[in-house]
Amino acid sequence: MALTPEQIDGLRARMEDIAQPIIDWLLADIAERVAEAGKMTSTAAYEAYRAQALGASREQLEKFLKKQLGISEKELEQLFEQAAKFSSEDDFARVGVWATEAQQESLEQMVKAAIQLATKDFENLTQTMGMVDCITGRPLPLQDAYRQAMDFAFEQIFTGAADYETAIRQATRKLASRGVVAIDYASGVSTELGAAVRRNMMGGMGLLVEQITQANHDALGCDGWEISAHAASAPDHEPYQGRQYSDAEYTRLNEETLKRRIGTLNCGHYPSPIILGVNSPQYTEAELEEFRRANAEGITYEGRHYTAYEATQQRNRIESGIRRQKRRVLVSEKSGDADQLLADRIKLARLNQEYSRFCKAANLKTRPQRLQQDGFGRRQGAQVAAAGRKKCKP
Repeated sequence: MALTPEQIDGLRARMEDIAQPIIDWLLADIAERVAEAGKMTSTAAYEAYRAQALGASREQLEKFLKKQLGISEKELEQLFEQAAKFSSEDDFARVGVWATEAQQESLEQMVKAAIQLATKDFENLTQTMGMVDCITGRPLPLQDAYRQAMDFAFEQIFTGAADYETAIRQATRKLASRGVVAIDYASGVSTELGAAVRRNMMGGMGLLVEQITQANHDALGCDGWEISAHAASAPDHEPYQGRQYSDAEYTRLNEETLKRRIGTLNCGHYPSPIILGVNSPQYTEAELEEFRRANAEGITYEGRHYTAYEATQQRNRIESGIRRQKRRVLVSEKSGDADQLLADRIKLARLNQEYSRFCKAANLKTRPQRLQQDGFGRRQGAQVAAAGRKKCKP
């Protein structure tokens, strides 16, 4: 197999690291601007402020994105080159043949082509960067999102519909809960930035590995494929993992049988080129059966049964919830809403406790690297822990 599940998980975590500073910057900037705008009592003064602030914000954002995505492009290339190295070496070692100099040059050309394609998709996010309407949730261009957030807070204050802190909380927290979106299609379909970055980069990674393994398959004279196997497989791919297929069978499997092709859409499996009748399967029937048995057995947590695969997905959801709640804590800090900040800290403390309990019950490792949030440091962590302890006191 080209990349292990652990390597894939590491890549996904790194992609979140790339996207998250953009989200953090935007949410913090909006909270600060809504707070500043909310203090004004003159509509004319507010309009003047808004006109100036929007231009400055857009300029600052473009500068920030250019710097951030420039760094990410280099990191992306390094990740792809590493994946290409794993894929090429593993495929040739599996069949027992080594690439010639000419074959290596051909593979390097494929790597460069795949990197360029993935980078183009990634950079396209900067052209469609936006946020969402804090009331309706529909996609808005960045400039309109700033104006809408400030307008909403200001109107709530000067009409007397809400006090200053409540207006800020309502305007900023709905934006924070939805995060940044990338409007990818003319139809208006939108995707949260972190998910869009992961999707584009993992899609490019899948394309890269697919190109290289196919080239290795052809160069080695292979006539079949073996799908890798792992514990806690998704149910749609579990019956096929660890099996060997002829070229024709593998094509039918991907094009006619499966809704998700092997190695795509968050799939942890990868195909390896083989020579049928020569390369023996990497897993015995007994080993594959044990994977199935352990997956089905899973765990029962708080009265609900989870397969092993479902448990890993629940862990992912809790991790996402913790990162999202950390962003909310940071936004509440910026907005100056003391009551909301305390509520956010208590909720985060509960999520942290639930994460530990669930992982222990499911015999899953906690993944501190997946909980990291830029701007959320030891000080915030200590304050969250203290809020949690205070809430639990009789």
